[in-house]
Amino acid sequence: MSDVHELVLFQLGARVFAARAADVRRIAGPLVEHEDEAVGETALGRPWDPRRGLVVKASGNERTLLVDGVLGLKAVPESDFQPLPRFVSDVLPTGALAGFAMLDEVPTLVVDLPTLVREGEPGAAGPREETRHA
Repeated sequence: MSDVHELVLFQLGARVFAARAADVRRIAGPLVEHEDEAVGETALGRPWDPRRGLVVKASGNERTLLVDGVLGLKAVPESDFQPLPRFVSDVLPTGALAGFAMLDEVPTLVVDLPTLVREGEPGAAGPREETRHA
């Protein structure tokens, strides 16, 4: 039997994304105790109406990625998961896109949540600078 990826599906703005379930410590509401714990805007965009938070451990601290909603869990066989090709990942403004999974015949981006949250930390380099080719 092939490996299976357990994914959490979430909505951020108009888009649906997936993330490894193992990267989510818990699902919370949108309210956080300290303002610096919340990550509201990332390279993926910002929520329209944050109603949930995905609590992620990054750089030794828990941070809450604010999202519009959590849509559930999905088990995806290894054959339905594809990493991003190197030439694609090299030109993206974020290092947080791990690949995509075919979910009900729809390619869905799989996000590396710890990387996404680290990019949004105060004082972090942030998303990658845009790559320009001559």
